Amino acid sequence: MGQIAFWSPVGGQAGITANMSAVATVISIEYMTKTLISHTQWGNPALESTFMRNKVIGKGEMNYSTAGIDALERLVRSKKLTPELVRDFTIPILANRLDLMTGTTKPDAELFKSISDVVNRIFDAAKQFYDVSLIDVENGLDNSLTNAVLQNSDVIVVNLNQNLSVLQKFFYGSEFNDFLKDQEYIIVLGQYDRNSKYNVGNIKRTFKCDKPMYTIPHNTGFMDAMNDASVVEFFLKNKNIRSVNDNYHFIEDVRKFAKGILSASGIDIKIYSERGA
Repeated sequence: MGQIAFWSPVGGQAGITANMSAVATVISIEYMTKTLISHTQWGNPALESTFMRNKVIGKGEMNYSTAGIDALERLVRSKKLTPELVRDFTIPILANRLDLMTGTTKPDAELFKSISDVVNRIFDAAKQFYDVSLIDVENGLDNSLTNAVLQNSDVIVVNLNQNLSVLQKFFYGSEFNDFLKDQEYIIVLGQYDRNSKYNVGNIKRTFKCDKPMYTIPHNTGFMDAMNDASVVEFFLKNKNIRSVNDNYHFIEDVRKFAKGILSASGIDIKIYSERGA
């Protein structure tokens, strides 16, 4: 159904994997959707390590050559890929709700780039099986694989933070504005500090931004859960959180972000929500 690409104009600052992991987990827990998460990073298994304990890419049971994007690429090239087959090559994270399509283990960058001519066929098949597909892509616009996924996505989530230089680079960068002018996109500020001078209201006013802008506050418990590969457990534990809890604002902001993503991608949240829209 809906394909959402998580992207940033800069690398290493916006917390794309953390933002996507948080919102994907909330969607899968609080909405009756079949959700897929994946990434197109080469040599960076951050998404896998966030959800899977004691697993090492390319070693033992985590040899991804028989799963994920690499396996699905072979099915595309042999003209055997169907939407129903996609799930067979994913790893279940939350039963019948959240699946992980692992990334590539190709040994060099050139082989990795060769996926760009088939990656959209893989994700197009996924869109026919899953209600929501969230894809973590490389930052910037210099990567052919990134550009292919961005152009084929229903919504792009632009991941920024409260660093003024990052904000200026995005809002004043003509290459980004030109690329996104015909794309549906929303903005999320990761590691958000509500006490900063550069809060959502000031950022939107300063840069005359009329796009939806969401926040994911810094939260120590969530960051620990990412390190411990216990993200699902963290959100399940905080599902019925009260306002006096230290995690309350974090959970509520991720919930708002989840609702915004689903709405932007055309999903009727009243139909899918378990909490009530």
